[in-house]
Amino acid sequence: MTFQQRIILALGLSALIFVAFDWLTPKPEPTDDPALTEATAPANPPTEAKAPPTTPTEPEEFPQASQVDVVERVLANDLLRLTLSNRSPGRGGVLQSIELVAPQFRGETTGADSLRLAGASTLEVSFADEASDLKIPRNATFEFLAEGERFVEFGHTSDGVEVIERFELRDGYEAHLTVKVRNTGKRPVEHRVHVSTRVGVSDSQYDVSRGLCRTADDLEYEDPGDVEDGPVHYAGPVGWGGVDNKYFGLYVVPGQAASDCDIRMAETGGYVVDRLSSPVASLDPGATQVYEYSIYLGAKELERLTAFDKAAGPGLAMNDAIDWGLFGGLSEALGRVLLAMLRWFYGLTASWGIAIVLLTLVVKLATLPLTLKQMSSMKRMQQIQPEIAKIKAKYGDDRVKQGQEMQALFARSGVNPLAGCLPTLVQLPVWFALYSMLSAAVELVHQKFLWLPDLTRQDPYFVLPLALGALMVVQNRMMPTTMDEAQAKMMRWLMPLMFTGFMLFLPSGLAVYIFANIVLSIVQTAVQVGVRNSGAAAAKGEAKAEPKGEAKAEAKAEAKAEAKAQTKPGGKKGR
Repeated sequence: MTFQQRIILALGLSALIFVAFDWLTPKPEPTDDPALTEATAPANPPTEAKAPPTTPTEPEEFPQASQVDVVERVLANDLLRLTLSNRSPGRGGVLQSIELVAPQFRGETTGADSLRLAGASTLEVSFADEASDLKIPRNATFEFLAEGERFVEFGHTSDGVEVIERFELRDGYEAHLTVKVRNTGKRPVEHRVHVSTRVGVSDSQYDVSRGLCRTADDLEYEDPGDVEDGPVHYAGPVGWGGVDNKYFGLYVVPGQAASDCDIRMAETGGYVVDRLSSPVASLDPGATQVYEYSIYLGAKELERLTAFDKAAGPGLAMNDAIDWGLFGGLSEALGRVLLAMLRWFYGLTASWGIAIVLLTLVVKLATLPLTLKQMSSMKRMQQIQPEIAKIKAKYGDDRVKQGQEMQALFARSGVNPLAGCLPTLVQLPVWFALYSMLSAAVELVHQKFLWLPDLTRQDPYFVLPLALGALMVVQNRMMPTTMDEAQAKMMRWLMPLMFTGFMLFLPSGLAVYIFANIVLSIVQTAVQVGVRNSGAAAAKGEAKAEPKGEAKAEAKAEAKAEAKAQTKPGGKKGR
């Protein structure tokens, strides 16, 4: 088995194990979460320490809920339609629902279902904290103070403290939240502001929901499996936080770094909750404290995230929210180039499926020299397999002598055993970057191609997985192999079955890429085999023609010698 085959087999087995585990592990069902009850967690738990869920200090049921006059307002731009409510913290928060209205998402359920926001709050401002004197009752009513086409302002006064919240929708996927806390009483008041966001647990292993905290060291993120046993706490300074899944996100950037960040499961289950907390502040009578938050909510489009990053503040690295793959900065650099090429091809063809095929062709051509070198090395290794077998049989018990003879054979034959491995290693970053880019490209959401209803969802009819398996059998029969017949036969059937099983649950955009890559590989192999066979036939013809020419020359020489022998001296023929 070659090094490349071992890599592919290991990756495939890992993917199958991952898919099988996800399939057999039941997912928590998303439920309506009427309140984010995490607000009473301890103010400063140990860094990154997991603790059992806290118990709310206020009852889950609200006897006065029916008396609360709930009012909603709608803000909209060309990409978003937001519903805001005057419900108090713990009863719905600021942002009630999000609807994506861009042409790509209009009329689809992605905006609500992917973020699990329909009819439930996602952005909530709260003050309940053990370190805070200000605790707004959970059944309190906020009053609308002012409103316009793009903003809503509402407030509440409790125990000598006035809280005014202003939410402004800006262009694109951007918004801004301002929280003013003013002490109208006669004694100092300590307070601490929490801003919470949440995302519903996804039922797909390719679309993992998570909470994020941007610490001074790195971007930390936790998925439902990481916080099912208790919250994870990150000490500050925290530059930004929020929640997201593969294609959509809701991120909050405080004007001043947060003191800490918590990620946990909502107590009712079904939601991952991320909470940013300000430091404890003391307000003297008559004093006002203002908190500013820049907000990004919507599709994780590279250019929009980059623009938001620059506007919100330096060093935020919002692009880290996009999963570029295993090779860090290299994967991101390659992913950006590949994404730009994919968009360019879409501009030419107006089809994302055809754009993926063309991008696969370009990557195939770019890596063709390495692939040809690898194929040539594998062919030479195949040719010397009988001699390798003789050396192993002769020096089976003497590993040192066997190694020396092998090296001598490689030197005589001009074969480098590593030549078949190095091209694969060089191409791996490109393959992973392409795979990761196609996995995270929000441009493919709800895009149809042939019979495929959505390039980010699996093939509903399993046509691509079955066709891929059949093509892999064909390709394996065409490829040169250095394995014995038993191993070759096993790999000929094992790998197609393995990858067919893997492709059953793969987003169809990735399946199109892999399918196109296999087809191009088969074409390339067929051309190489045809050229090789033509060359071999020509060489064989020349070898056969050469003896005939020599025989003709010899016959001519013999005739000349015979004529000379029959001629007498003087130039006359004898009788």
